[in-house]
Amino acid sequence: MMNKSVLLLFVSALFSQAFAADNKQALLKAADVIESQFYSVKVAQSLSNYVREKEFLKKYSELSDKQEFAEKISQELRTLSGDNHIGIVYSESDVKRYKLREQAQSNKQAEQENAKNYQRKLAESKAANFGIQQVRMLEGNIGYIEFSYFDGFVDESTPVYDAAMNFLENSEVVIIDLRRNGGGNSRILPLVLGYFLGPEHIHFADKIERWKNKHTKLLTASSENGAKHFDKPLYILTSGTTFSLAEHFTYHLKAFSRATIVGERTYGGGKAFDPVVLNDEFYLRLPRIEMNNAITGKMFEEGIGISPDIDISSELAFDVAYLDALKTLKNQNSNEESKSYYNWLLRVLAARVNRSTLQFDLPSLASNHKFGEFVFEAKAGELWMSFRGLPKVKLINLGNGYFYDDRSIQRQFLFKEHNGQLELHIFRHGHQPKIIAEK
Repeated sequence: MMNKSVLLLFVSALFSQAFAADNKQALLKAADVIESQFYSVKVAQSLSNYVREKEFLKKYSELSDKQEFAEKISQELRTLSGDNHIGIVYSESDVKRYKLREQAQSNKQAEQENAKNYQRKLAESKAANFGIQQVRMLEGNIGYIEFSYFDGFVDESTPVYDAAMNFLENSEVVIIDLRRNGGGNSRILPLVLGYFLGPEHIHFADKIERWKNKHTKLLTASSENGAKHFDKPLYILTSGTTFSLAEHFTYHLKAFSRATIVGERTYGGGKAFDPVVLNDEFYLRLPRIEMNNAITGKMFEEGIGISPDIDISSELAFDVAYLDALKTLKNQNSNEESKSYYNWLLRVLAARVNRSTLQFDLPSLASNHKFGEFVFEAKAGELWMSFRGLPKVKLINLGNGYFYDDRSIQRQFLFKEHNGQLELHIFRHGHQPKIIAEK
């Protein structure tokens, strides 16, 4: 009679052999799909041949941990192909969902289950506001919108995109933040580009699917209810993790000379992928779609990404873009009151961006000095101010002699010598500068 330990070893060996056989079949199917559908014929042939080699199959088929199997295969496929999207994913739930989607075309029960999955995914997208993270109007009439991803529910998300674009309608410049955007579904791309390219439908790219022998001309879409921003300056903020469809959006607007890119070089994942089921547990992320820009006839280089027009850390990208936008608006404006307003804002932004190089000189106010209702005192390298007897607050040093009170009644202060007497110059939004001599 076989003892328990021997029986366990025997059962374990059977499971290992079965899993190795499943792994091998998944890899062979992946090789076949890569050969026939990967976007590059040359890479497809060499990559599929490599996967079919006995040494490769033996090396990976014997891995017993399913997650480890998927991750190591993915790393090798990316290294061999030079593509950042390709990979094998271990997810029984996703595989089931993809299978239902295919079966729904001919099976009533699968169709019902697929509809439930659709509603679940839609609920997740609604909870994420279809990727629109925040929309703001910045001082200086500059609009700001952050996309955390680009959603594929085009019909359902259009009213939300319209509302965001309408909120920005009166802005003179728009800053688009993609620093935390890892991509999304390319179905939304014509709509989103359509808010910024126009007014007619623009041929922005050619979609190439060599596995279907199909070329499609991609045109921007136009939502009737959303404000358009065709003529105003655009800034796009990027980081080293701006990836995939976020890079497509950036590249197309850059190619049409519609945006200034501020931040870091993007990650570099240019080819759109589709999931291809390999078995009940694994699917292949297969890059099989090219979308080449209509102007340049190409896309950014895989693994290289998009170089910014203003190269700065992603942390400083917002302030730098904001500062550049304000300078642009100031230079376009001849009204002295408007120029004074832009100078106010530029001093605040410049202090944040150039803090390490600005000159911070404290005025000679070693004890309390009174200017009307204002009392100032310099101590320990800081300037403190009291207004109408209220407790003193520390002012923000903007450099070049300017100090800033950023509370509800925002003021900037500058001290000047005049006829041997110290004067306080006070600057406020929408007001003429006020001068008060020291008492």
